Order: sequence, then structure tokens, then C-alpha cells
Amino acid sequence: MVPKQLSKAEMVHTTYFAILFDTLMDVFLDLHLDLYGYFQKGVDYQTLLVVIGIFPPMNILYLNNFPYGQSLWAKGRYLLIWSVIAIFYEYLAVKCDLLYYRKWSIFYSGLCYPPILIIAALNLKLLRYLSGIRN
Repeated sequence: MVPKQLSKAEMVHTTYFAILFDTLMDVFLDLHLDLYGYFQKGVDYQTLLVVIGIFPPMNILYLNNFPYGQSLWAKGRYLLIWSVIAIFYEYLAVKCDLLYYRKWSIFYSGLCYPPILIIAALNLKLLRYLSGIRN
């Protein structure tokens, strides 16, 4: 068991943010530019299982132990570890035909994951700031 560092409200808020952020990226990168996709081209219900069933729990696990009060080195190491986890998940997803690439590669994902993870951490930091909670 992982000790909870996030309140229920933070879990709900960050989950909604993760789903919204992922959906916005997928609309442009998948549906509009056709760079990659889940299962098959276009909109399908199976993708909801991935977006709702996998991304929110991973987001909560990532944010739950984010080293807010630690050094930049610790934060960088944490981001690197989670980027590797995300790349490994994506590699498995491609091998299992859950995800397909058209004009995309895992290299591009490797460049995208650190900023995405930073945005998720900043979103939680903003939420805590607006709620009057210190990080």
C-alpha cells in the first residue's frame, strides 16, 4: 500500500485534469493529425477504458509521491523515473496492439513525457495554492 499524500478532492481534480489534458492532446495528435491512435483509427469506446482506467491511477501514483519540498536534483530524478515508466508502458501498449503509430515514434513520446509530467505537478501545486494548502 502507498500512503496517501493527496486528499480525495485533489485526486478527483487531478484525475479530471489528466483526462481533459489527454483528451485534448488526443483530439489534435490522433484524430486531427493522425499521428497515433488507440486500437483502431477514429473514435472508439475501447479508448475510454485506457483514458479512464489507466491514466488516472497512474497520475495519482505519480503525484502522490512527487518530491515538492526536495531539491531540483530529486525532482529531476523523479521525473526521469516516471518518464521511463511511461515509455515502458507505451512500448508494451504498442506491442500488445493497444496503441499504434502512424507518423509518431516512441522517441517523440520520450520528449513529451517530462513536460507532461511537469504540467501535472504544476496543476496540483496550483490547486493547493488556490485551496490555501502549502506544498
